[in-house]
Amino acid sequence: MKIKIEHDVYEIAKRIKYIDKYYYIIYDTSKHIFEIHNSSQRDTTYCLTLPYNTLDERTLQYVYESSSANIETIIEKIENNNELRENADKRSVLSQFNDTLEDEIKRS
Repeated sequence: MKIKIEHDVYEIAKRIKYIDKYYYIIYDTSKHIFEIHNSSQRDTTYCLTLPYNTLDERTLQYVYESSSANIETIIEKIENNNELRENADKRSVLSQFNDTLEDEIKRS
């Protein structure tokens, strides 16, 4: 069963509307998870599942950071992360190549 959360101890259900007035929170009792929904979306209202089992300040921070209003920042973080991983992969391949080359030189 899914329950719309309209009131909570820390007023997260109310405060989340400062990020986007169309946001609301659903608690899925079968999965024991909180979901964020947006009533202005067309096909589905679902936005994301919270990684926390309680509603608190982390919820607001997580939703804010995931908000489409921050799409440029999100894309920049993804691109930076991809670049870091790519560079790490290149260093790893280069290191393996150097190790192999050193072994071949020692054998000859």
